[in-house]
Amino acid sequence: MCKIFIISLLSLFINSFATAQSVVMGRDTVPHVLLHEVDVVARLKNPRKYARQQQRNQRMVYNVRKVFPYAKIAAAKINEIENKLAQTDSEAKRKQIIKKEYKELMHTFKQPLMKMTVTQGKILVRLIYRETNNTSFNHIKEYKGTVNAYFWQSLALLFGNNLKADYEPNGRDREIEQIVRSIEKGGPSHITRR
Repeated sequence: MCKIFIISLLSLFINSFATAQSVVMGRDTVPHVLLHEVDVVARLKNPRKYARQQQRNQRMVYNVRKVFPYAKIAAAKINEIENKLAQTDSEAKRKQIIKKEYKELMHTFKQPLMKMTVTQGKILVRLIYRETNNTSFNHIKEYKGTVNAYFWQSLALLFGNNLKADYEPNGRDREIEQIVRSIEKGGPSHITRR
């Protein structure tokens, strides 16, 4: 008798909880609870391999944190240049604007970009695509011409980079996307392996 009373009391409690936050699907009432996103990380069986993976992840976080501000600045600068170019119809004025902006960019960013590693350069190219939804190759082609674009693409290929690289947030660039999202949220930047 006591068990029946406890079960009925418990079912009333659960039922009152379910009616407070529930969804009706057909003839059923299903409790609805929003949970925070959780990343599950499985430790590798080999501790040395796990340590190497952790070092690789920490290095990726460092590289993305170093490069992401440059990608944001590049996206803002590209939008600014596009706005300036949209206000003019003269080809001479367009060339003058592009030349002035290029000179300013080189003066400001040449030294920091020259100090980046090849890996950081690859990440930067991908993040520029993420921020502008266009490849670095297309930006160079649009502003500096086709010959310049192919010259820089050839040079990038020599160093193992590709200016035509796109950004796949759910594919090969999933780790970068996780780090960028954590940077944008202002939380700790850690990544997980799946």
